[in-house]
Amino acid sequence: MSSDAHPYRFYWILWIVLLTVTLLMIAIESASLPAALAAVVLLFGSAIKATLIIFYYMHLKFEHMALILTVLVGLFLTSILMFVLPAYDGLHILDTWRGLTGFSG
Repeated sequence: MSSDAHPYRFYWILWIVLLTVTLLMIAIESASLPAALAAVVLLFGSAIKATLIIFYYMHLKFEHMALILTVLVGLFLTSILMFVLPAYDGLHILDTWRGLTGFSG
């Protein structure tokens, strides 16, 4: 077996780790933590899960750095677009709603 290959056992263990992190994130969401702390912990958990999936299930751990950077930059830019565009549209809708209702707060 080459050094790049993983046995199926590794993927099952990785799947159990991902499932455990997911269940912990669900438990954290339903716990009575302050919203800011819960958001930070959930984002950290999501980052851990994304990193494990990207490097092991997408096999980027064994690729050249140029390919890894291409994928990561693409994911980063897509994430920015998925946040910035809806946030801009949401602010526009909020401003329109405030103008129609006369709400100033």
